[in-house]
Amino acid sequence: MMTPKRKRKIGLSPIVAVAGMFLCLSVARGQGSDGEALPLENLLAPNSAFWQWRAEEFGQHMQRADFRWMEEGVSSRAAPPQGTFFGHRAYEAVVRFQDGTPHSLIAYYFNRGDSQVAMSQEAFQGLVRELSDTITQRLRRQPLPGENRSRSNRVRDDVLMWQFPDHRFELSFSYSPPRREDGRAVPFTAEYIRLSVQKFSTTQLPAHSQTFVNVFDILQNIQRNEAGDVWIGNVPMVDQGPKGYCATATAERVMRYFGQDVDQHQIAQLAGSSAEAGTGSDELRRALESIARQYRYSLNTHISWDFRGFQRMVDQYNRTARQNNGREINLPRSGVVYVDQVYNMFDRDTLVESRVARRTEFNRFEARVRRYVDAGAPLIWGVMLGIVPEPGIPQTAGGHLRLIIGYNLETREILFSDSWGRGHELKRMPIEQAFAITTALYSLEPRGLRL
Repeated sequence: MMTPKRKRKIGLSPIVAVAGMFLCLSVARGQGSDGEALPLENLLAPNSAFWQWRAEEFGQHMQRADFRWMEEGVSSRAAPPQGTFFGHRAYEAVVRFQDGTPHSLIAYYFNRGDSQVAMSQEAFQGLVRELSDTITQRLRRQPLPGENRSRSNRVRDDVLMWQFPDHRFELSFSYSPPRREDGRAVPFTAEYIRLSVQKFSTTQLPAHSQTFVNVFDILQNIQRNEAGDVWIGNVPMVDQGPKGYCATATAERVMRYFGQDVDQHQIAQLAGSSAEAGTGSDELRRALESIARQYRYSLNTHISWDFRGFQRMVDQYNRTARQNNGREINLPRSGVVYVDQVYNMFDRDTLVESRVARRTEFNRFEARVRRYVDAGAPLIWGVMLGIVPEPGIPQTAGGHLRLIIGYNLETREILFSDSWGRGHELKRMPIEQAFAITTALYSLEPRGLRL
């Protein structure tokens, strides 16, 4: 969720046979015979049948571990998984597929967004040491040191790697150290501890490398049907869960689409996102700028929100309301303006009419959507929910970020996607209504993208 600040200046039971250091595991049971959680790491041995499961097998075996598809045959998520990884439960685990079989698993032992309480520095360091010792003992292999991937002075991260010929185990951990900032003491903040296991190729780029896309490969993602829909396929789904992480989850989807191995929790640390409040509208651009700098993307702003522009929008709305004998909205001349409350006062039809009346802005919006979709590049779309009815969405009002991934010239619709998991991959809305609820429009672009 993207939340506007409330002040004037911003507005807004198969048995899996494994060998060596791993044991046998009955995945279809959520617990062992003694009632203890089963060790899910037994799935991850390089010679485990897990890595050969097709979608149907995976669904059968992993349902009792509480994995559910985000995109069938593409990605599956459990939050939390029923079982443990190297003796510890995880907040969340995500399995991603490649060429029809599992390619990677990421399990989060801790992340700031899902934790109800902060983790102390001592507890954080203790858990990292315990996990490192346990993984080393179970894998019977000493870890190799990774490298600090952050380019931010306030972010510390590190990686321990256990390398096999065709699989890699990584224990990643990140925190913000205690420091002084603007004359005040900022305490230690634990960000995340995660285990990543994936098939390994010597040609694979490390997660911190700069992404360079082949424009011809990107264009192959553009799909069309007889109904006139034009949309970008193969955009990875991410489920932000109940956290206010729409900004970071949306950024993860764009970057994964372009081949960057990154997730919303890494991005949240860079962006300073809050699990409760999300990323405020005034912080949104700075958050995206931080992400772009970290991964050497270009951030382009196509529409941005500011209070003066919001005032002009209200003035235009009132002119249209007077013409239609409707109710006008009067903004206070001083004090606090609660922008979310003002949006709740808008009449949908009047707002749409008044917004579309600004033909230059509307035409520019429509042209930008077509240009980016035709280039195979998703647009990050800031909207205000609650004005246009959208049944079946977890968030019914307030600021939100989603992706524009297509259009239909015949039906005059835009096609979009939300970061709420399965069922939110491809949706549509009349373009006039889409423009009316727009608060921002951005693009994150790697090198090599041509528009």
